Parts: sequence; C-alpha cells; structure tokens
Amino acid sequence: MTDHTKSLAALALPAVLAATTLSGSTVLACMMPFAAIATIAALAMPARRGLAAVGLCWLGNQVLGFGLMGFPWDGPTFAAGLSLLASSLIAFAAAGVLARQGAGRGANAVLAFLAAFAAFEVSLFAYALPFGDTAMFTPGIVAQIALNDALWFGALWLGWQVLARIPALANGEHAA
Repeated sequence: MTDHTKSLAALALPAVLAATTLSGSTVLACMMPFAAIATIAALAMPARRGLAAVGLCWLGNQVLGFGLMGFPWDGPTFAAGLSLLASSLIAFAAAGVLARQGAGRGANAVLAFLAAFAAFEVSLFAYALPFGDTAMFTPGIVAQIALNDALWFGALWLGWQVLARIPALANGEHAA
C-alpha cells in the first residue's frame, strides 16, 4: 500500500465525521449526534485515532457554537461544553468495550450504539443534577435526541461500510 493510499484511508472516515459535526451543529440547531460519532469512531478506528476524532468533532461543535451561534462566553456554558466532551469520551469507551468484542457488524453494532447512547445520556444527566437543568431529560426530549442519534448512526454506519469497500481505502481501515 502506498503512502498516498494510507493517508486516504486515515482521512476518509474522520472527514465524514467532521462533515457530520458541521451539519449536526449548524443545520440541526446543535442536535449534534455525539453518541453516534463516538460509536462509529470506536467501531471503525484504532483507539487513539478514534479518541482524537471524537475530541476534534467536539471541538468543531464548540467552535461553531461559540463562534457562529453566539453561545455566551461564561462559566456555565464552558462547563456544559466540557460535560459534552466528557460524555462523548464515556460514550466512546462504552462502545469501545463492545467493539473489542467484535461488535462491528449489524445487530452488534446497534448494541454498541445503544451502550454509547445510554452512557452519554447518563453522564450528561449526572452533570445536570448538580449543575445543569434536568428538564432537558424528559422522556420526549430524550426520545427526540435518541431518534436523531439513531438516524445519524445508521447513516454513518452505512457510510463506513461504503468507505470500507472502496479498494483504495479499505486496506487502511478496520472493515466490518
């Protein structure tokens, strides 16, 4: 495999995740699919690269939020942003446990997503108890966020499967 092919393989899926960050943050009014991104990163990438991808997607979301959408520059907003990072990394770890058990295919990938989503929401709720607003965790709101993340997960998983089957890219990725 050439260095050019290796660089394409290393950049293809993270580029898709970056595009997801942009669209999830701007088009969908910050309904960023953090759990979906964390799951795909855990399933499809080596641990360090997956962690970096999740962190960079979070950073992109924060840059768009504070720079483009006018988030207030205050302590509570910064803390809420950090709680999103921590929750995303926890979701990555939850999906990673299942990924190491071979959850890259079909129903097992869905289980990895469900574990990541549950870990993400529980850790955000734990932050919201002392510092935030638990009103954002009504069943209707959580269901809406779950649907958003599930749709993104499905699309990202399909995108990953397509990328893994492109000959120039498949050799450098963990194909399912």
